[in-house]
Amino acid sequence: MSIFKAEWIIMQVWKYSEKELYYKIFFREYGILTVKKRKKTREKPVDAGYFIHCEIVTQQDKQVHTIWNIKISSFFETRNRSYSQIESFLKILSLVKKELPEWSPHYEVYDMLTGMIDTQEQLNSDRLLLTHLKTIACFGNLWDSHSSEGTKKTLTFIHNNKYSQIMKLWEIPSDIKKDLEHML
Repeated sequence: MSIFKAEWIIMQVWKYSEKELYYKIFFREYGILTVKKRKKTREKPVDAGYFIHCEIVTQQDKQVHTIWNIKISSFFETRNRSYSQIESFLKILSLVKKELPEWSPHYEVYDMLTGMIDTQEQLNSDRLLLTHLKTIACFGNLWDSHSSEGTKKTLTFIHNNKYSQIMKLWEIPSDIKKDLEHML
């Protein structure tokens, strides 16, 4: 049995029993893991999009590990967001959960997700769209060719630059934005 402290992004939560919850969490060095936690009445519940610090107990013969001492660092605030922005964020989490196998780290995607959660006041629908496309590009599933020259340049920019550079873009022209949305 080993105990270590870590930072995680919660990807999914589901109820296993009345007193136990299961989580899919994304850890920078180890990728996505499935963990469980006993429900406590006085503890604030956490959900997808939360960036947390916690302790994890691993045992060599078990596939599902246990977490405790959860401290919320930050989370994706939904209160002042439109439905489409919340949906975009959840689609990005779903894409990562679907494309990344368990125990396979992906540093760039992890840093993108923590960057989204940490700088969410700057996130608008254009930046969420670019983040979604960059996530797809990280997994090698984004084409870099298109019939429109402007869209092709945007896709090349997404492929060739880091997330921090992509977030410096202010606004996507409406015709290019429509093309990019159709690619999703």
